[in-house]
Amino acid sequence: MTAAPGDVEIHGDRVAELRERMADLCAGAVDALEVTAGLEAEGINDEAARGYGHPDVFALAEDLYTSTPRRPPEGERSEAPWRAVPWRHLLRGVLFGLPGLCYVVGAPVLTRTGAGVLLVLSLVLAWTVSQGTAYLGYVRLGYGKRDAASRVLRYGLGVGLLLVVPVTVAAGELMDAGAMATAMSAGLGCYLLSATVVQVHGGEVRLFLALLPGVGAAAVHLARHRGGPLHSVPTAVWAAWAMSLAATTALAVLATRRAREPRRKRAPGRVVTRRDLWSALPFSLFGLLTGGLLTYTLLSALAGRHVPAGTTTVAVLSLSLSMGGAEWILYAYRRRVHDLLRTHTGMDAFTRAARAALGGALARYAASLLALVVAAGVVARLPATGVNLRTLGGFAELGCAFFLALILQACARVGVVLALYTCALAAEAGAALAVPHVAPGTVQLVIAGVLLAALMAYAARVLARATSHR
Repeated sequence: MTAAPGDVEIHGDRVAELRERMADLCAGAVDALEVTAGLEAEGINDEAARGYGHPDVFALAEDLYTSTPRRPPEGERSEAPWRAVPWRHLLRGVLFGLPGLCYVVGAPVLTRTGAGVLLVLSLVLAWTVSQGTAYLGYVRLGYGKRDAASRVLRYGLGVGLLLVVPVTVAAGELMDAGAMATAMSAGLGCYLLSATVVQVHGGEVRLFLALLPGVGAAAVHLARHRGGPLHSVPTAVWAAWAMSLAATTALAVLATRRAREPRRKRAPGRVVTRRDLWSALPFSLFGLLTGGLLTYTLLSALAGRHVPAGTTTVAVLSLSLSMGGAEWILYAYRRRVHDLLRTHTGMDAFTRAARAALGGALARYAASLLALVVAAGVVARLPATGVNLRTLGGFAELGCAFFLALILQACARVGVVLALYTCALAAEAGAALAVPHVAPGTVQLVIAGVLLAALMAYAARVLARATSHR
């Protein structure tokens, strides 16, 4: 049964009237589903849609969407929240890398296998706690609750210190790591916890100044032994690093002081709830698994497997320094996608543009990381052997994987990242047992490559959705 010509004309007039009334929504919609939601908000359901000559509201929305030219809404430009501050991002990269001088200078006290394992244990524990603490602090700062952020950061700092220091001391005793190695491991764990708190509060410049005594003493000591092995560490160098650690901890405590408020305005309640702990858990696991992947070759060397001397140091230092640039590129990427959301009204066009933006961001980070690896290799006079290149290549792949993981984490897509990280770490552990004759650098090259490919595929799919960026 066909509709009468008069009915078609009446329906056409009603649709035209509706199209004019919904013109702004239809012109700025990303897809027909957005128009469907707008129609339902206006009270137009399937029954009402039949009055416009369509079988249901979805068909009516599709008609309105396809018959309306796309145009971005005018006068609704919002300022992108992702404002890059280049000097701050680059300074953060330097702050990530500077403590590496302590590892180099402290090499003479890390000669025992237990000492190296203890250092890794302390750092991984600190990474785990600091990632969760930073997440909770940033969430509160995002809501403009600076006092609440200060409270949770101080709470996290206290819990972290009470966890990392006793565990490190007890493990050092069990592993017979030595008093100086234990003190160094506990101190670096404390530094990482304190530095995280200071940086969440935007105190990068003060943190840099606090590091100057230790960095200066280490640089002088290394300059005096240039080209030669380090057999001992002068007391003055340890004292300078202790001064830097004390200054950093003091900065963290001062940064988390609660603002003076009238007592009647202070809301009662716990600083951290179970819900907070549950929401921070994925980010703590992210820090734990990242530490595990990053220290695979170091643990392999401590287990007696062949890892080229100096290669891991060059790679880890380059990765640490690259984190400042990674943060800068991440901010630029999120700002770019923010603009794409505003200017694109078709899903296909947005998907292509979003994937191009992701590929460009990854390419820029990879170029900056490779430049740092080459520069650090030249300074360290690292020979370009096959083993060295494979080891450095594995770390470069790992760095790119970390960068994609940071983007996914920033877009609240951390679940799959944790699953892939866990699989990669399990694969490395399995390879160490199943194929012990294969060099750790080669194992990392293969597994990090697979991890990077999996993260690229996942990121290209989920970050091409508009909902991932809102």
